[in-house]
Amino acid sequence: MSNSLEFLAGGGEMGALMRAKDWSQTPLGPVETWSPALRSAVGICLGSRFPIVLYWGPTRALLYNDAWSPVPGQKHPWALGRPGAEVWAEIWDIIGPMFDHVMNTGEATWSDDQLLPLHRFGYTEECYFYYSYSPVRGEDGRVEGIFTAVTETTYRVLAERRERLLREVSERTAQARTAEESCASAIDTLARTPVEAPFCLIYLHDERSRRARLVGQANLESRADLRPAEIDLSAPPDGTTPWPLAEVLASGAAVSVGDLSSRLARRLPGTPWPEPVEEVLVTPIQGARPEVPHGFLVTGISPRRRLDAAYRTLFERVAGHITTAIANAQAYELERQRAEQLAEIDRAKTAFFSNASHEFRTPLTLMLGPLEDMLATAPPGAGPLQVEREGLERVHRNGLRLLKLVNTLLDFSRLEAGRVRAVFEPVDLAAYTAELASTFRSAMERAGLTLVVDCPPLPAPVWVDRDMWEKVVLNLLSNAFKYTFQGEVAVRLRAVDAGAELSVSDTGVGIPARELSRVFERFHRIEGQRGRSHEGTGIGLALVQELMRLLHGAVRVESEEGRGSTFTVQVPFERPQASPSPHPAPVVRPTPSKHAAAYVQEALGLLPDPPAPAVPEGALAGAALVARDTSRERLVLADDNADMRAYVRRLLTDAGYSVEATADGVEALAAVRARPPALLLSDVMMPRLDGFGLIKALRGDPSTAELPIILLSARAGEESSVEGLEAGADDYLVKPFSARELLARVEGALRLARLRRETNDTLRRANESLEARVEQRTRERDRIWNVSPDHLLITDTQGVWLSVNPSWRRTLGWREEELVGRTSEWMEHPEELTRTREEIARLASGVTTARYENRFRDVHGAWHWFSWKAVPDQGRIYCVARDVTEDKARQAELEQAQEALRQSQKLEAVGKLTGGIAHDFNNLLTGISGALELLKLRVARGEYERVDRYVSAAIASTQRASALTQRLLAFSRRQELDLKSVDMNALVGGMEDLLLRTLGERITLRVRPGTGLWRVYTDPHQLENALLNLCINARDAMPEGGTLTIATSNAHLDEQFAQREEGLAPGDYAVLSVTDTGTGIAPELRERIFEPFFTTKPSGQGTGLGLSMSYGFIKQSAGHLGLESEVGRGSTFKLYLPRHQGDAGSDEETRGDATRGAGETVLVVEDDPAVRMLVVEVLGDLGYRVLEADRAEEGLPLLQSSQRIDLLVSDIGLPGMDGRRMAELARQHRPKLKVLFITGYAAKAAVRGEFLAPGMDMLTKPFALDVLANKVREMLLGPG
Repeated sequence: MSNSLEFLAGGGEMGALMRAKDWSQTPLGPVETWSPALRSAVGICLGSRFPIVLYWGPTRALLYNDAWSPVPGQKHPWALGRPGAEVWAEIWDIIGPMFDHVMNTGEATWSDDQLLPLHRFGYTEECYFYYSYSPVRGEDGRVEGIFTAVTETTYRVLAERRERLLREVSERTAQARTAEESCASAIDTLARTPVEAPFCLIYLHDERSRRARLVGQANLESRADLRPAEIDLSAPPDGTTPWPLAEVLASGAAVSVGDLSSRLARRLPGTPWPEPVEEVLVTPIQGARPEVPHGFLVTGISPRRRLDAAYRTLFERVAGHITTAIANAQAYELERQRAEQLAEIDRAKTAFFSNASHEFRTPLTLMLGPLEDMLATAPPGAGPLQVEREGLERVHRNGLRLLKLVNTLLDFSRLEAGRVRAVFEPVDLAAYTAELASTFRSAMERAGLTLVVDCPPLPAPVWVDRDMWEKVVLNLLSNAFKYTFQGEVAVRLRAVDAGAELSVSDTGVGIPARELSRVFERFHRIEGQRGRSHEGTGIGLALVQELMRLLHGAVRVESEEGRGSTFTVQVPFERPQASPSPHPAPVVRPTPSKHAAAYVQEALGLLPDPPAPAVPEGALAGAALVARDTSRERLVLADDNADMRAYVRRLLTDAGYSVEATADGVEALAAVRARPPALLLSDVMMPRLDGFGLIKALRGDPSTAELPIILLSARAGEESSVEGLEAGADDYLVKPFSARELLARVEGALRLARLRRETNDTLRRANESLEARVEQRTRERDRIWNVSPDHLLITDTQGVWLSVNPSWRRTLGWREEELVGRTSEWMEHPEELTRTREEIARLASGVTTARYENRFRDVHGAWHWFSWKAVPDQGRIYCVARDVTEDKARQAELEQAQEALRQSQKLEAVGKLTGGIAHDFNNLLTGISGALELLKLRVARGEYERVDRYVSAAIASTQRASALTQRLLAFSRRQELDLKSVDMNALVGGMEDLLLRTLGERITLRVRPGTGLWRVYTDPHQLENALLNLCINARDAMPEGGTLTIATSNAHLDEQFAQREEGLAPGDYAVLSVTDTGTGIAPELRERIFEPFFTTKPSGQGTGLGLSMSYGFIKQSAGHLGLESEVGRGSTFKLYLPRHQGDAGSDEETRGDATRGAGETVLVVEDDPAVRMLVVEVLGDLGYRVLEADRAEEGLPLLQSSQRIDLLVSDIGLPGMDGRRMAELARQHRPKLKVLFITGYAAKAAVRGEFLAPGMDMLTKPFALDVLANKVREMLLGPG
């Protein structure tokens, strides 16, 4: 190998190819001519194991190593040495500009996971790369080529994308409840990733019919021939079926089909790529048995990817997710069917109990009603009569026991079916529980037991369902009584934590430990347990547990066999969230128990010699029933039970009513329609037409819609009552019922019906009167609508005009039909279209328009201004508009007049300013010129004794001119501010002696510094001048003497205050106030008090710039100067300066001594010859070496030269290039150059920090020569 090819040594295959290649035939030329940079880069490339490619020279010719050689695919090794635009023609529009950027700027660039559609294996391929482009410079510093490190990330990018797709398919199909939903979710997810599946279809397989049914497709909407609704899998292939589903069914494996364009004679879209889809994959969706799939997934293959193993795996996994989702959906459906079967069993059980209850309650009503009547009327006696009475009592007692059993079974059935809802109300639980417990006292005493009731008042009412609480207490007492033979039963109620705790304890037989865990199971009974009776259903305690759950409470038991048991329940104080009524409810007091009699009678029945029961509350003597004065009102009774019909009819007839009894709803409906009664009593369950059907028929007929109806039913429970009342019944009476209860309900319903009729009559008369008044008001409103000069309008929330009053036509000339039915955009001024639409949108959102103005065009093309008020309400916008065109014209004339007045005032102020400046400066120039002329005369004569006097006079006039200039700059807010952190308390304290001398003996000075005063960031000298100015004005306002008070404080200015003052921001401010007891300022003068040259002093006593100067300084400092004044009582000026949050800086100025120079070189650049001469001579006298120039273009070459320059002294406002720009250019060659600017009008330097860089300072003309000398020495001795 020749020495010229040593850098190509090694490098594997690419090294050998490079050594063998004739490079003279390439853009790079012979190897011998390659630059050192190229040789070095190629050597690094070949020696690296990382994929590297070089793009070299103007043609970006390629050189690469073995690691990179797979990237070009079939273009290798042809690509070696060829121009990049030839090798990568398909992506040159992407990478070419990046190469140009690196070559032209020398800046490296990179891309991460860049999509590059390469054509390297005979088709355009979706590829992703990470690469960096780094410039390779030659010996002269120019970029000769680009060093590119490359990593292909295609497989990682595709893997991550496919994992996201699979995750989404899994998540979305997991929620499906049917096979169709599973497939639809999968299709929807695949449709959002067309780069993987340009189109897709899913067919579900029906094993019995051997047909496949289409359940979803994406991106084939326009190709009905490719998505047949059904495919017969048993039919022989004839070329008409587009997809090989039968082949997949037979093989059980995925099948691909290629060359689709030829097979289908039509190009399929390759969304999102421009190339058509040429290949499709049909994947089975496996079922429980491999040979019987659930269906088939048909997916188009991306034209920019080959169907490799990873691509196949993607769709196999998608099909697997669909398989899982279908299996889960089938399992869900099986579970749902099972739950439905269980619910059906539960409904059947509930229906059975309800029907059984009905069958029990009707006979019980017929038994207990007459028994109560007989017991109430049969006198006690001896002999046969007593035996008969005892028999009746025994029958009555067992009837009550049977009724209790029916109620308990029905309650438990309804609880299990979830048909019981608690109605919570605040209850005095202590009194209520004590009342319930006391009903058992007689039974306890007859059994020889002691009943202890300990229920002290609770701290708050308890929200419970009274009926449920009653059943809990009575069941626990009944259970305690049954298993206690001696000792006591104790009922105790206490407040614990956030609720009430009730315990029912006994000294009975107790419960074996092994049985405690099963005590609350339904139908559970302890075998062989000693009790007063072995009878029972075993559901009492289970009922207690279920009721406590509904009451949001809990129940527990503690027991010791042979010692007794304690049952404890807890309920919370607070109202449960599910309580139905949000309104406050009164605390419920104890009322007589509805169920206690049955429980007590059952308990007494367990004793050896039960007593005679008390006459039931509902029992009435026959004579009492007849005593009612009903005026023979006619009632209709409907009941299919003949005995019940006869019993109820007798009760009502004895009570004085006329009763027509019918056997079912059809007969009752006919009787009512033939002759409407005063009231209808109907059973619920009847043949042909039941009670609910009868109510529906009557309520649907206007002639009987108001008929009072009472339902009689054996269906107990709250939901049954609610069902009856919702159906339209006026009342609902549950069997068995007492005679008193029946008659009371009938009488109440009739009384309510009479009251309803009277109320309806009164309401009808009131409505007739109201309608008359409304009609009159409507006529008045219409009259206002028609004659109103205002423009009234109603629109919808989109701005479409719905109704207009005649005023619109009178003003605009448009007819009503031309205005309504569309928005007003067609006649709005173009400048206000957007703003009007925004206002309508605000109204539509519920915001009222208090004032809005816009313009409408009339029929003649003229524009009218309208002022609007509008209110939105219930989908409409109600508007009132007033034509303000003339007002606008007058306002425009007024504004023109005001503008003319303002211009006049400005001209007057300018005139005053010009006159004032001319007057003051003429005086000053007279003093200066006169002193200089006398000085010249005396020097010429050799008379030197009075020279100092003339010099002092000239200097004094100069200082006065400087002060006047500073005031003018302050007024224009262009003065130079040397900002520092200032403590205003210290500043005022430092000026106190000066102020005392200035104010004189007739003025009393009071200083009131605020505590915790915030620091401010301002120019302390200008603040001192402003304070002194205000104090002098205050002194002049107190010619006879008075008191001047200077105070400081903190204040927070809110948004409302700040909006009233232009340029003022809300926030924290420190306040300096100056208050005098002088003459005050009249209101008409306060608005002009800060105007320049405005003064209330006699002519010649002041320039009128003092307050305007202070005002300008405060505004320049982002503050505010306020005034409060009352004539005859004095004035207060308040200076507001923003709070400074930074560190406190030093308030002391450091000035160098006016010492002589040490031979340093100073360059002076000044266009004014007189100023330049003075500065040069002064610095030269001080021992400095001085260079001078009259403009920047002359001074800049000196600064860019190599000669020594220690300080640049320059004017800012130079002709041509200004001083600041010259200093910037000079510092490019002299970075540490110190610069002192001198200026007469520093518009750019109003605040130093915005203009001066480090190592720079500034003097404002005119300046004293000693100040100049000190500042130059200070800068030369300073750091840097």
